[in-house]
Amino acid sequence: MGGTGFRRWLLGGAVGVLLAAALSSMALAASPEGMRLYVFTSHYLGPFPKAALQNGAPNTTFTIPVAFFVIKHPKGNIMFDTGVNDIIIKDPNYWGPLTHIYNPDRSPNLAVVAQLQKIGMTPGDINYVVLGHMHLDHAGNVGLFPKATVVFQTDEMQAAFWAPPGAAANYIATDFNMLRSGIGNPLPNAQKVIQLNGDLDLFGDGSIYIHRSVGHTPGSEVMVVRLPRTGTVVLTSDACYLKENLDKDILPSIGLVYSPSGTLEGYQWIKRVRDTENGDVIFAHDPETFKAHKHAPEYYD
Repeated sequence: MGGTGFRRWLLGGAVGVLLAAALSSMALAASPEGMRLYVFTSHYLGPFPKAALQNGAPNTTFTIPVAFFVIKHPKGNIMFDTGVNDIIIKDPNYWGPLTHIYNPDRSPNLAVVAQLQKIGMTPGDINYVVLGHMHLDHAGNVGLFPKATVVFQTDEMQAAFWAPPGAAANYIATDFNMLRSGIGNPLPNAQKVIQLNGDLDLFGDGSIYIHRSVGHTPGSEVMVVRLPRTGTVVLTSDACYLKENLDKDILPSIGLVYSPSGTLEGYQWIKRVRDTENGDVIFAHDPETFKAHKHAPEYYD
């Protein structure tokens, strides 16, 4: 590369860094007062083999959280993922043979309604439900929110009902059958849905940003929450399972990856947001990360 070309490359890189910093500052400045992020877990899973979530991990087991989140926002309350269907509390066979694979905890205290009460809310107070994907431990309780607008990637809905080869496991169609009436030409009184084929700035101010991240499933998505004081928090759902996976670019076992290359691209996107905005990352199933964060009724603002 000649001197002129090198200077042009260097200048372009500097402009890119400055632009990213400017966009980050604008996003944080736009975050409205009154926002709060609450961290919960649905029914824990396990003992579960660590090697399933991290390729090449030792032959050990651990119990993992099933994180879901509520964001109070002046323009509408959002729930990101809905956890394990609380039906399992009374019907341990609801998942059929998958019950013995995932071993869900069945504590009534972990039911969604009971947990929302910790922050003075009911399912009727949730305006938007955003699904990181539609597996049995993330879309289980969608049916509890008939008044909410449910946000998902079109490819994920297609995979959930008509899965392509290699992507059929872990969907329980009865968890989200009620969404069918809102697809295409909605029926009267159908649940409202937003079908995406890409990213969405939910309120147009950068404070809630949904990013398509095809990897774990055909229609996975992550959420970026930009809070007035805490700053940027990335909620990964299963786009990345563990902090070590992200830091070292480690894939999960092949049975849990629809697109290995897409998963790695997703890691890079998460790290870029984290690093350029000095942000935090909360993984749905990382026990250590979950323990290190405040849990509802405490919150981040």
